[in-house]
Amino acid sequence: MNQKKRKQRKSGFTLVELLVVIVILMVIGTISMQTFRKEPDKARVQAARTSFSQLETALERYKLDMGRYPAEEDGLAALVSAPDEDDGSWGGPYMRKSKDIRDPWGNDYVLAVPASDGGDYELVCLGADGAEGGEGFNADLSSLDE
Repeated sequence: MNQKKRKQRKSGFTLVELLVVIVILMVIGTISMQTFRKEPDKARVQAARTSFSQLETALERYKLDMGRYPAEEDGLAALVSAPDEDDGSWGGPYMRKSKDIRDPWGNDYVLAVPASDGGDYELVCLGADGAEGGEGFNADLSSLDE
């Protein structure tokens, strides 16, 4: 009978062994969550860069119809709805929805006319924080950087 009890004790896990396994799983889970938490922001940065080309195409179509790029005060909203001073040449909407002129974080893209390098225009995404400047995912993205 005594040997039978010893065999039963040896076949199970002790509380300490279970706690060690749980701690190891928690450490692995924490490390993997920190890694995957950064992935959505990486995808948003790539989506913002891709949106620049779509917005540039819409801006070029706008210029073909209107003879100029939208004024800074009209911004990219001029791609979705006709500007107030439209003489009937606006052929839009050039973007389907107003959400198409917002960056992946939900902030408006900034249209600078003329561009900081002297070009016709520059599109700027203010990054995750929605404010000028910043580092990492908060850094500004420019259509001139591509």
